[in-house]
Amino acid sequence: MHPFHLPDPRLFPVYEPEGASSNPLIELALASLAAEQGVIQEKRDAALREAMAAQLVASEVTPIADALARAPSLAVQRHLTRTLAHAHVEAGRARGDAGLPTTVFALPVVMVAGNAAPITVPGALPNVDELVALMKGAAALRGNQSFGLSNALAAAQTFALDRLPATLDWWCLGPGTPIAIERAPLVVPGNQESVFLRFLVGTAVAGPGVDLLTDVDCGKWGMPFTQAVARQLGGGGLSLLAMPRPPRAPLAALFQGRAAQREVSLQLFATNAIRKFRSSVGEPAAVISAHRTASGGEVRLSLSNPFDEKGAEGFQAELFATDRAQDIALIMQDLLRECGVESVTTLADVFADIDPATKLPLLFRADALELAQSHALDAQRAVSAGVRTH
Repeated sequence: MHPFHLPDPRLFPVYEPEGASSNPLIELALASLAAEQGVIQEKRDAALREAMAAQLVASEVTPIADALARAPSLAVQRHLTRTLAHAHVEAGRARGDAGLPTTVFALPVVMVAGNAAPITVPGALPNVDELVALMKGAAALRGNQSFGLSNALAAAQTFALDRLPATLDWWCLGPGTPIAIERAPLVVPGNQESVFLRFLVGTAVAGPGVDLLTDVDCGKWGMPFTQAVARQLGGGGLSLLAMPRPPRAPLAALFQGRAAQREVSLQLFATNAIRKFRSSVGEPAAVISAHRTASGGEVRLSLSNPFDEKGAEGFQAELFATDRAQDIALIMQDLLRECGVESVTTLADVFADIDPATKLPLLFRADALELAQSHALDAQRAVSAGVRTH
């Protein structure tokens, strides 16, 4: 494989550090990233975390939203986003009972569902205690036996910034106490497999300083968990595969869950599309490209074959605040290699979102790459060679 570079397609505003438009959170993030000594960086990070936690406790999230929106670089945006995850936990612990050290966690569950006819799967588990028993029996959360789960299947929106202050009350609840969370049903279209992301939120009690969220995988409880969820929510002609990820602090679970949903969606798209190409016109060729969108940016995978007169089939991977475009491209390349796709081209420019001719998301055919330059947004090439192929 030849080395390649995929540029990040997102635009970041120019930050003016002086005047009324300055944001102390951005200032602290910049100072932390610029610190040459670890002790200074830790001090800046602590100040940033404490400032964010205080704003969450005060239900004042406007400065945080402003900092995230006006981050002058991806490095600053990633630093702010990751620090917010720690600040959320710190604020929750400050709200909770210091004598009852409560750990609040979320369990990301990626669900692949399909049914012949449209169907709505309820947004709650009929018997969440079965899942708790499975996890306890398999020594999840480092063998902790004092935890419980809400039966609600929560959507990613549960952890939206404007909702975070209300979630701090979760740290005041003991294990087994129901958490009031909005349920998010799965609306499954007919005759089509769809990938959903849901979360089970729980609370646990452990000794001071004990980190229960260190599991790197789902261990012995993962497969029984998958089977139990299928029994509880499946039935009839509904095909349901529920894949849990290890419990994490709420925002860390959000980041992990979004990445897992995207990866499963990518796998589903690629395997289905590659199988269709091979059974009809032959081997597909792949193009990976970076696109600037109104909401930020995407990394896109396009599959095509010169004997197929249709346009390329594509997958659009949205870039979240913690993502690097290069990492998403590597995931795509690894998957294509596993699928045996030999022709993979990575374009080195940032491209438009919409194809002006079709008014649809821009996708590239591997046999028409001479047209790609007309859609490039940047005058300078991200890599002087233009494209890298392996």
